[in-house]
Amino acid sequence: MNNVVLSGKYPQFAASLTDRGYHVILSETLDRLIPYERDHADLQCLIIDGTAFIHSGCKRLAEELSSRFRVVTCAEHIAMKYPSNVALNALILGKRLIARLDSLDENVREYCSEHGYEMINVRQGYAKCSCAVVGDHAIITADKGIYHSLKEYNIDILPIEEGRVRLEGTDYGFIGGASGYDCKRKILYFSGNIAGHPDYERIKEFCHAHQTEIVSLTKDKLTDVGGMIFC
Repeated sequence: MNNVVLSGKYPQFAASLTDRGYHVILSETLDRLIPYERDHADLQCLIIDGTAFIHSGCKRLAEELSSRFRVVTCAEHIAMKYPSNVALNALILGKRLIARLDSLDENVREYCSEHGYEMINVRQGYAKCSCAVVGDHAIITADKGIYHSLKEYNIDILPIEEGRVRLEGTDYGFIGGASGYDCKRKILYFSGNIAGHPDYERIKEFCHAHQTEIVSLTKDKLTDVGGMIFC
């Protein structure tokens, strides 16, 4: 797992990951999506086990991942208007998939059903964007709906303050879109400086409790880049 897929809109984050030994694969630009989401990796690509579900418009991305994964091209009907844009925006925690299931691509639903994944429905279509993964059983989120939906499951959830994440073109972004978890190294990377977040101390303690290191890639303001997909 030395590859990472992310947006090239902010090259300083890609450069920082390259310096840390990762091979960076840049996401594509999809005109079908909202302008501030057009380069977001977590709307273009979802990797489960050895299968990469890739938006049909991302031919270069599919080609780059095909040497490592079985590629399924999908989400042909993805569109700018929410929730038509979130067909691949799902959160994977161990053998659980968390998403707005009625918006999820049918290929993903079929795969999860065949491979024993528990599929958990939440109202928030931006499930992956909204959550920073800290391990197979732990997340950080500012989304109250996700928090209440997942409380009954064996998932440790740290609720944090809403906002405080830059996303150019709209009021604010999401903590999941400003982070990425490398499960092999057990490092949660942030695109920008997580120490500037008002809940930083709680985030640091939570990650430490789950034996996860946190790394700020730069000193920039915490920025939603559409997540970082380590693969």
